[in-house]
Amino acid sequence: MSLNAQCSSWPYGLSSSDPVDLLRANGFAVRVSPHSRKHTPSETAALLGDVDVLLAGTEPLPASVLAAGLPRLKHVARVGVGLDGLDVDFCMRNGIAVTYTPEAPARSVVEQVFALLIGVSRRLVEGHENLRQGKWTRHTGVLWDGKTLGILGCGRIGRQVAVIAKAFRMEVIAHDIVEDHAWAKAVGVTYVSLDELLERSLAITVHLPLTQLTEDILSAERLARMRKGSYLINTCRGEVLDEDALHRLLVSGHLAGAALDVFRQEPYRGPLASLPNVFLCAHQGSCSHDGRYAMEMQSAENAVAFATGKPIQPERIVWLPGMSAPAVEFR
Repeated sequence: MSLNAQCSSWPYGLSSSDPVDLLRANGFAVRVSPHSRKHTPSETAALLGDVDVLLAGTEPLPASVLAAGLPRLKHVARVGVGLDGLDVDFCMRNGIAVTYTPEAPARSVVEQVFALLIGVSRRLVEGHENLRQGKWTRHTGVLWDGKTLGILGCGRIGRQVAVIAKAFRMEVIAHDIVEDHAWAKAVGVTYVSLDELLERSLAITVHLPLTQLTEDILSAERLARMRKGSYLINTCRGEVLDEDALHRLLVSGHLAGAALDVFRQEPYRGPLASLPNVFLCAHQGSCSHDGRYAMEMQSAENAVAFATGKPIQPERIVWLPGMSAPAVEFR
């Protein structure tokens, strides 16, 4: 039996054929997405009947979709890092391997954080738009040298943000459920409570996986505890914060600005888009050419390794048949 690989992630192999070539060289017949955009659940389900491996993006993959791939579907190779929207429990019950590429997009997101931070606090987009309209306006903003940056979630992305922030000579404080004090001491980061992070930081950048513990962690009450005149940067998942409460705090002037790459509903069409002190992006934190190439290549490598019985790099494993528990937290 030949192996079929279906790409529901878009784009895949568009800027380079290397990932598709790797799959084909190892016996896969590869089908790219026919939709050229993020799939709906029904669109993905319609593609799964004869598929051995699904190369998946951020599209929803609930049990009802995955069931359409049974009994042939044996592997969901996530292109990227987030596991929200993917029913990993269903995969485990039905012997479907789950892998991902957590390291590949990290640096792209890290660099975007600083573009967003400086862009919103120096009002660069506003100045750009004014100049395009023939208005010569010079905006004054924040110099981040010596200011306090709060990092909510100090994993693979948050730690890299911390290192760059220290190069800006910023004071860096962090909150995480797991504290690595040896790392923090070496870098010069101080762990604090969530309340202290909210109250002290002139800017907070959020780097959390979406789980039951992190959904709505930045509730209306917690957002209101943020320092007056501060900024919020979110590049992880929209569901971690209350967008309506954020809008109110920006309109009232309690918060000076926000920069968001992710939203509860995407594409985003909400009221935050009308505010001049908000910098919005279309969930593109991972969208550097190098980062995207790495994500696609690593997903293809994971698919080939699983199909051929070769070892998969441990940091890319979510769950494989035979494991008693998943390797990462996803609930």
